[in-house]
Amino acid sequence: MSVTVTRNAWKKMSSILQNVNNKSGFLFSAKSGGCNGFNFDLSPLDDRNIFKINPTVISNDDIKLYIDPISEMYLIGTEIDYIKEDYANGIYESKFVFNIDKKFASTCGCGVSFNPKI
Repeated sequence: MSVTVTRNAWKKMSSILQNVNNKSGFLFSAKSGGCNGFNFDLSPLDDRNIFKINPTVISNDDIKLYIDPISEMYLIGTEIDYIKEDYANGIYESKFVFNIDKKFASTCGCGVSFNPKI
């Protein structure tokens, strides 16, 4: 599988979808920008969005994660996780984090942007 999702990330996605209208899943993509070439983007999505190419879909219960077909080759080996703030361990905000497989990409220090090894 090109992208993996941790239990914590699925739980957070489920929580988000319960609080937004007309959204049934998430779109995971790579957008141009950042200090290292690309940024990760994870956005709520509704089923009415149409793809010209069938996306890879990962699901957990009723939650669907659509991998943007154009970005998929850049996202290979990425793990989506969610961490909660924990001041005692130096985590000062709750957020999604994207862990890359170093065989496929490199990342900057903040972990928000990456550069694929193509």
